[in-house]
Order: sequence, then structure tokens, then C-alpha cells
Amino acid sequence: MSAPTPAARQAQAQGQSVPASGGPVILPESGGTDNPNDGAYPLTYYEHYGVNPFIDADEDALSTFALDGDTASYEILKQYLRDGYLVEPDAVRVEEYVNSLPQGYAPADTALGLHLDAGPAPFGDEGYKLLRVGVSNPAPTDERDPVSLIFVVDVSGSMEADNRLGLAKEVIYGISEQMIPGDRAAIVTYANDVRVARDWTDSDEAREISTAAKRLRAGGSTYAEAGLTLGYNLASDEMERGRKARLVLLSDGVANVGATGPDSILKIVDEYAQRNATLTTIGVGISGNYNDVLLEVLANRGNGTYHYLANRDATERFLAESVAGIFTETARDARIQVEFNPEVVRKYRLIGYENRAVADEDFRDDSLDFGEVGFARDVSALYELRLFDDAAVDATMATARLRWRDPQNRQVIELSQEITAGEAADELSETDAYFRQTAAVAEFAELLRESFWAQCSDLDAVLELLDGVEGELGENRSYGELRELVISAGRHFEPYCKN
Repeated sequence: MSAPTPAARQAQAQGQSVPASGGPVILPESGGTDNPNDGAYPLTYYEHYGVNPFIDADEDALSTFALDGDTASYEILKQYLRDGYLVEPDAVRVEEYVNSLPQGYAPADTALGLHLDAGPAPFGDEGYKLLRVGVSNPAPTDERDPVSLIFVVDVSGSMEADNRLGLAKEVIYGISEQMIPGDRAAIVTYANDVRVARDWTDSDEAREISTAAKRLRAGGSTYAEAGLTLGYNLASDEMERGRKARLVLLSDGVANVGATGPDSILKIVDEYAQRNATLTTIGVGISGNYNDVLLEVLANRGNGTYHYLANRDATERFLAESVAGIFTETARDARIQVEFNPEVVRKYRLIGYENRAVADEDFRDDSLDFGEVGFARDVSALYELRLFDDAAVDATMATARLRWRDPQNRQVIELSQEITAGEAADELSETDAYFRQTAAVAEFAELLRESFWAQCSDLDAVLELLDGVEGELGENRSYGELRELVISAGRHFEPYCKN
């Protein structure tokens, strides 16, 4: 998340690797065959989406992207470090690291709230600003409409490893315990073939869902396409009855029978996403075989979120902090557009969200599919800015617009907020402690993914910034865990220089 190093600025000026403006730098894909970690997990599949460049504000003042409530990338990091490896750079998505941590926003009065704050960029050269654009959810509530849950469970042979099926069962137990009167649930399984392992069961018999899950056994090939098709067929029947359908896919992402790639399976997902069924994907397992690419794209297009669970502790945290997003939708098609004032902002860079880019002219096209933020999880985006030295303090620096569709009445809502150059803190110590923690985790992610803009840096500066907020966030579980992750990664990390 650093401001450009001298080497990076020189390369940019010479047209190397990172353009001065335009779209992200797209590097060749890696599908587990070029693992920089000595083949830690040789059959893991990730996608590299590039690294956003700095863009001159006078050439393109608008930055537009869809919101993302996924958390899988951050949890995958923990699994690698637990096993004694540094995470693969392609497995790191900065926004998922940021959005896995609390942001400290006040609850929204309506469906979503918009927050802007800024201060000095804590890494790299002096003179850069860091802008945080935050979206808050309303305070949690026990009131919601009944839903129809369809658990689509991978029971193929690969699910025997690492207690993958066992973790999937734990998720089913935990979610079914949070059903309310009026909810219904069913279980679909797939391996060589597909079947309904438990037909529709009302909430007052939720224990029967758990009992059916306990009986599941792993073995055979992986017919993911047929499993999702059967799950959506059950959802279709429920939606025709006027009910809300929620699919939960539990899998390691491997598909080796029928359509095995995202493109074919997405045709099914797209059809039902337009009919308002949601698909949450929950990944389990890493060693042996794991397809992060498939699970992420299915959730993105299925109007859901993507999570990864490595062990019982992660499962318990998911059930406590994120599972409400399965039952309740706060917003649909949520996206942000930030307009920078070219008289104040010389250039800017969006940190992360590379695979969530939206064409500027599509921001108000409400016929398109954008992002879903789930429920009870705030999300943020960070920008690095270079301001003009003579920028007026009372001049608008940036205007952020947040637009989404209410999932209940289908009404489109738009909020906007401005921030002036003078509202950016002069000293980092004047910023909110959550702001500084967010800056630290973003830099951590930038280093792990070997970002062009963080080259020749190390993790010591990240720890130093975290130490500075310990007194304010030391009791925060996420803070303590992040610090331990940085220390653990430091045992394997070596600074890199691309030029």
C-alpha cells in the first residue's frame, strides 16, 4: 500500500510494468503450477488480477467499483502460516484483508451508510494521503423474513482430506441452529451423482437437518454442475411460492465431472441470480486440491459472499460474525464511484478491488449486476492520493457516491458525501485507530502479493504502525490476531525488488 518507491516511479516513467494511467496491470495466470512456496500446495488454483496503477486525475477523475464482502483470502493466509508457509501472492486480495477487520463505523440509519476520512499515507514517500471510503450496515436485528435454505454439499472423495466434510457439517449444524419460525431447509449432495439428502424441513425440526448432515460420507468424483443445478431447481420451486431462496455451497471447489470450469457453471448461476436467489460459497481444505477461483466467481455472480474455513475456530467465528448475511440481505448491486477534484488531486490509486472494476458510465445503469455486501459486515476501500502542494484546504478533494438497490422493494438508493483537503488529518496520530489498523493490514497484503508499489519494503513498518494503535485496539481480538499473523509471516518473508 506504499506510495511509489523511487524504483517504482522510475519504472512508471519509463513505461515498465505499471502504466501511468489506465486499467490494472494483468500478469499471467497461475494455476498452482508455478508455486513460489516450493510447492506447498501444488494443486491450489488462484487468479492474479493485476495491481491498480496511479491515475492522473485530470485524465480520469472517476473511479468506480462494486463492493465486496468476501473474507476468504484473509482466512487462506492463516491456513498457509499455520502450515509453515508464506501464502502465494496470487491468493492475496487486499480488499478481503481490509474487510475482515472491524472498521469502527457507527451503524447506518438506513440500509447502508457512507463514511470518508483521510490522513497521511503511513508507508513510502512523504507527501501522499490515504483516503478511506467506508460503507456501514445497520445495527443487527432479530427481525427478518423467513427464508428457504438449500445446503449444496460436495461429498466427493477429495472432501475426505483435512476434515473438509467434517467442517462442512459443522457449518450446517451452526446455520440450522439460527433458523427462525417460518424458515425451511434442505440438503443436496453431489459426487458421482446428485441427490436430495434431506428434503424440505421446517425450523421446528431443525435437528433433523443436523442428523441428516451427520450421515453424509465422502467418496467418488465431483459433479459440481449437477449439484448446483439440483439446488437451484429446489430454489426455483420455493421462489414460485413467493419465498426467498438462499443457497450455501460447501466445497473445496474441485469439479472433475460435467462442466468443470466457471464459464459453464456460471450460466446456471446467472439465471437464478436474476431471480433473486443468493449463493454463498464456503471453501474448506487447502492441501491436496483447492480451487479458489471457482468458489470466488460463483459467489460474485451468485449475489452472495465467499468465505473460507480452515478449522473449528474459523467456523465458530464465521457462525458468530458472518452467518447473518446468509439469512438477510442489506443491499443488492452495491457500488461506489469516487470523483476526484483534478484541481486538488494530482493522481490517485485504488488499493485492491482489481476484479471488481466497473466502467464509469455504468455506475447508474441499474440493469447491471454489481456487488452484494451481506449483513452486519462493514466494508471499506482505500485510495492513495498525491495532492497539489498549493491545494486550497477548503476545496473538495473527493466526492464519493454509493448506489444500491433495496432487496425488499427494489427501489434504487444513492448517497453521496464530500471530503475537503483540509479535512484530511495532518498527522497520522490524529486519525482514527481503525483507520491506522486498516492502513497496516492493507500494506501487509500489498507486501504479501508482491505489489509493484510496495517493493523493497518489509514488514517491520507494518508492526511499528500496529504497535502504535495497541493501546486503543489492544483488547480487539482482530488486532491481536493481525499482529501475530504479521510476525508469523515475517519468519518467511523476504523483501523483493522488481527493478
